[in-house]
Parts: sequence; structure tokens; C-alpha cells
Amino acid sequence: MTELIRMSAEQMRRKGIENAEQKRKQEQDYQAKIDNMSKHNVGGLYDIRAIKKSAQFKEQQSFYNLQNSLDEMEDMFQANRLYKFKETTEAFIKKITGRDLDSFTVRETGKFISELIKEIKLKYEVKE
Repeated sequence: MTELIRMSAEQMRRKGIENAEQKRKQEQDYQAKIDNMSKHNVGGLYDIRAIKKSAQFKEQQSFYNLQNSLDEMEDMFQANRLYKFKETTEAFIKKITGRDLDSFTVRETGKFISELIKEIKLKYEVKE
């Protein structure tokens, strides 16, 4: 029956303040648990924050970036004065793989072409 009695405005205000304080306390406790778990040393193997900050992770992100691999292949072609060969190579990769370009395929194709260019230069180098 006491539940049916209406609360006064002052009681409602006090109850709201209590609820807000409890919520803040819960948030602080939760944040403390997260911070405590973050400080836990697992040898760096499974600490996601440490992995994302590592130089290796950034290097892998760069390695798997398609635009970076295309830029590297284009630089290789320009160094060998094959300016228009990039488009031909991209079309070849798409035709052979049957799918869109990915960084692995571009890099492997670039390595193959680079080795081929080196072999051709060695073979046909003018011997004096």
C-alpha cells in the first residue's frame, strides 16, 4: 500500500540524486576495472592496445595497403622507364586472378617483373 502513496517533489529529487550518484559510482568502478585489466602484463602477446601501438602493426598496415603497393610498383616501372606499363600490369593481374587487385598480388607481380627486368638487363648488357 505504501507503493501507492505518491512521492513528493523533494523525495523525487533526492531519489534522482541517489540514482545519479549510483550510476556515476558504477561507471567509475567499471573504468577502474578496465584500467586495471589494461595494466595487466601478459607479456605483450595479447594486449590489444600494445599491439595497435607497435611499429610492427603499423608496418603491416602499410604493407597490406593496396595503394602503397601500387605506388611501389609504379615507382619500379618509372625507375626502369616503363611509364605506361602499370595499366597493362593491372589489367593482367585482374585477368589472371579473376578478381580485384590486392596488395599481395600486386607486390608479388612487381617482384616478378623486377627480377625479369634485372635478368634482361644482365643478359643484354653491352660487354666491352
